[in-house]
Amino acid sequence: MMKKVSILTAVFCLLVSLALVGPAAAKSIKIGCLLTTTGDLGPMGTRMANAAQLAVDQVNARGGLLGSNVELILENDNCEPAKGLERVKKLIDVNGVKIIVGPMISGSSFSAGPYASRKRVAMITPSATAAKLSDQRWTKWFFRTCLRDDLQAKILSDVIMEKGFTRLATFVLDNTYGQGLEIALVELLKKAGWKGTHVASVRYDQTKKDYLTQLQQIKSSKPDVIFASTYCDDGIIVFKQALDLGLDKIAWLGCDGNYGSGLFKEAKSAEFMEKAFLAGTRSAGGLTKTYDEFAAAYKGKYGEAPEVYCDTTYDAVWAVARAIKKAGKYDGKAIRDAMETLQFEGASGPIAFNSKGDRASGTFELWKVERDPTAKYGYKNVRIKLVTIK
Repeated sequence: MMKKVSILTAVFCLLVSLALVGPAAAKSIKIGCLLTTTGDLGPMGTRMANAAQLAVDQVNARGGLLGSNVELILENDNCEPAKGLERVKKLIDVNGVKIIVGPMISGSSFSAGPYASRKRVAMITPSATAAKLSDQRWTKWFFRTCLRDDLQAKILSDVIMEKGFTRLATFVLDNTYGQGLEIALVELLKKAGWKGTHVASVRYDQTKKDYLTQLQQIKSSKPDVIFASTYCDDGIIVFKQALDLGLDKIAWLGCDGNYGSGLFKEAKSAEFMEKAFLAGTRSAGGLTKTYDEFAAAYKGKYGEAPEVYCDTTYDAVWAVARAIKKAGKYDGKAIRDAMETLQFEGASGPIAFNSKGDRASGTFELWKVERDPTAKYGYKNVRIKLVTIK
């Protein structure tokens, strides 16, 4: 009799536990996400992570995927390619993800791409812009909602040609991103028949936090235009020291890495950018009804407007959601195959991929910096014009 009571008690406890767990016991659909949320790109990466979570929340509010809720598993590479590979291995081998949004930076994309492809896990980056990523053996497992550096460099080369500059100095990060932009810019100028001279090339170590010697080298070369590829925290130091050296008297060109309010939190950095920057480039936002809806939802959730690459991150998550739904199963190869065929209107514009996984079209904006007493730090980025790439 006691044995029978024990069995009945055990069954009752099991039924109670199942009732308490209920639908939450269903297995979630996991989306891996590798961004840089600390270090020099931390402010940008944190906002991008917010955009990714917003998209996941919206997917879940609409019923989730394949009958389950979606779970975003966020990892941080601290802007270190070796750590990027380590984090991707963790997402795949420990968390069991079949798709990854990211990496955020090109260096981590190069380091992790081969491993992810061997594991049959596709990656879709919102911001890794190196052109050479399109030509790797594993490219078919790699997609982008951002545009490539060589396209960004083309817009910058056009500015140099149109303004008649003849003495170019480049001050860029000594990494895949900085080198790629510099090389593309110089090559495109040559192809365009530019009669000028590349008078100085400085590739700096972002960890040093003191660039006076390198900036003096730039000044000594007597350029009439300077192209700078920086991130946020290092960029603040670069621009503060450039102001001290009087380099605000020379025209500067920027890029997506030095776009955003993070550069304005130090007054001297903001002052320099307002005085010196003729123009910068970045993937454009705010062009569609979908963007307006995204921006309103983002501000409602996080209390601030989205910034650079928030829209492409949001679109990357929605591309993943659409691909999983189209595949009809949570399988890496099926998701990758479905990704190839996607076409939809995203927050950053039309999303579709070419044969190399690159975004088929998109729009850049040229921007400058202006004072604005209503802005968070008293300055803001202002659009100069739009350039559509097809």
